[in-house]
Amino acid sequence: MTLLKECLLRILILVYRIPLGRMIGKKKKHNAILVMRTDLIGDCVIWLDSAKEYKKKFPNNHLVLLHNKAWTDMALKMPYFDECIPFDGKLFMKSIRYYFILLKQLNVYHYQKVFNTMYARNFFIQDWIVHNLSADEKIGFSGNFANTNNTLAKLTSNFSKYNPTLYAIANKWYDILIPAEKGVKMELQRNAEFIRACVNPTFKANLPILPFDIEETSDLTPKHYVVFALGASTIRRTWNVEKFARIAKHLSQRFAIVCCGTQSESVLCQQLKDILPQENIINKCGQTSLMELFSLIKNAQFILTNDTSTSHIAVATQTPSVVILGGGHFGQFQPYQTDTIQYNTIHPALPMPVYKTMDCFNCGWICKYPLQNGRWKCIADITAEEVLKKVNQLLEVIQ
Repeated sequence: MTLLKECLLRILILVYRIPLGRMIGKKKKHNAILVMRTDLIGDCVIWLDSAKEYKKKFPNNHLVLLHNKAWTDMALKMPYFDECIPFDGKLFMKSIRYYFILLKQLNVYHYQKVFNTMYARNFFIQDWIVHNLSADEKIGFSGNFANTNNTLAKLTSNFSKYNPTLYAIANKWYDILIPAEKGVKMELQRNAEFIRACVNPTFKANLPILPFDIEETSDLTPKHYVVFALGASTIRRTWNVEKFARIAKHLSQRFAIVCCGTQSESVLCQQLKDILPQENIINKCGQTSLMELFSLIKNAQFILTNDTSTSHIAVATQTPSVVILGGGHFGQFQPYQTDTIQYNTIHPALPMPVYKTMDCFNCGWICKYPLQNGRWKCIADITAEEVLKKVNQLLEVIQ
C-alpha cells in the first residue's frame, strides 16, 4: 500500500506540472487583478488589515478576490473588491469536475497581476491554481510549505523527500517571489511584510477593523452575556468542558452564558448544560450565520474561547477576550502582535492569552507527548484557576 501511494504521488506531481487549465476559459485581456486568499475565517479576519491596500494601489483596476466559501458573507461586504469567487477546499481535493469549474470561472480574464497572498503555500492548491492562470505577472510569498505537508501526509510520511522538490517546481510558476524573513512572525506582520514588498512600502501592521457595519441580529441584551466558544478545528485543541464549567459557574450570577460554534459543537454546549443544569446557558451552536456570529460576539461583555476563528472575530469587533492557547503555532496567530502594539500591551481589543510555556512550542502540532483525555498536553495542562485569574483581570479592565 505504501509503494502504491508513493507511485500515485509521483504521477500526481507529473500531472500537476502540466498547465492544462490555461486551455479553459475565455481569457480575454483585461485590467483585472486577482487576489487569492483561500484560508479559513480566522486567517481572513487577520488579513482584513492588509486587504484594503489593493484597492488603494489599484483603484482603476477590476479587483477579483478568490476566497474560501466559509467567509463568502464577509467577502461580499468588503468594499475592496469588484468580484468575488468562492473556493471550496473540500471539493477541490476530491473532485476533478470542480477543478474545471473553478478554472473556467477564473480564466475569464488574462490578468494584469495575480497575487497569491498566502505565506504557508500549498503546491497542490494555491500554487497549482497560479500555474493554470494566464497573467502578465504572478506574485507570491517565498513563505513555507507547511500546508503542502498537510496534503502530502495523505500519501506519504516522507515530507523531507518531496517538499524541496515541490517547492522548487512551484517557485518557477511565479514571476516574483517575495522573500520572507526567517523565524516566527505574527500573521498580521507576515501580511504586512508582503504588502510592503509589492503594494505599499510604508505599510505597517495594525489590528484588523471590519470595513462594514454589523446589523443587530441577536435577541440578547448587549453586555449582559458572555460568549463561550467550546470547540476548535480538532478536539485535541479544545480545553476540557468541565474546566469551562468552572468559569461558567463563577460568571453565572452576573451574566448569561452563550455557547457559539458549529452545529456539531452543540454536543459540547449540552455537556456544559448537563454539568450546570441550574445555570442560564444558551446554545447558539449551528444557529447563526457568519454575520450573526459577528453580531453575537460584538455585543458580548467578553468572550472565552479556544484558539479558533472566534478569537480573531473578537479582535475585529473590538470585543474583549480570553484565549486558551496551545503551542503548536505559538506566535503565528496568537498572541497578537502588530508593528505598533506588542503582545503584552494592555489594549481593549487585544486577546488575553492563557498558555503554559513549554520547550517544544512551535512543533506544528506534531506533538511528542501522548494525548491527555484526547487533548494536546500544552492545552490540557492549563488549569481552571489560571483561566479564571485572566478572566478576573479582564473584568477589572473593562468594568
